[in-house]
Amino acid sequence: MPASELELVTALEAFLHRLSCTKADSDLRSMVELDLSISQFRCLIMLGRHAEALPINELADRLDLTLATAGRNVDRLVAHGLVERREDPQDRRVRLVSLSGAGRAIMTEIDETRHNAVRAFARSLDPADRDRLAAALGPIVEPSAPSRMEEQLS
Repeated sequence: MPASELELVTALEAFLHRLSCTKADSDLRSMVELDLSISQFRCLIMLGRHAEALPINELADRLDLTLATAGRNVDRLVAHGLVERREDPQDRRVRLVSLSGAGRAIMTEIDETRHNAVRAFARSLDPADRDRLAAALGPIVEPSAPSRMEEQLS
């Protein structure tokens, strides 16, 4: 018997809650170890998602922060040696920020910690449940899945 939409949503929420608690615990440990605020940690994560430097105003916009708050966060991250700030060669009024080598190393470590937390969650599952979950997620997460899902939702 197919699951109703409500049953699926309830199951997905419970699953994502278990998984996100594992990730959140990992992120909180990283924040405490680095002595960063949540806002500073969000800046670090956003900069880690971009290979190129971002103008501080764009970082602020993407994180829904005021320019002043983003600037203070960047100052603190620069002081920690996790972020580099420099002038935009095309417009000296614009300050570009990017992860430093140390910042990239920290983000790699955080990603590995998150991966290990998800791996521990997967190991905690009964092998039969793990197999069923992998089989169910496979078609959903394959590269062509988003377009198929968008078609089904419209």
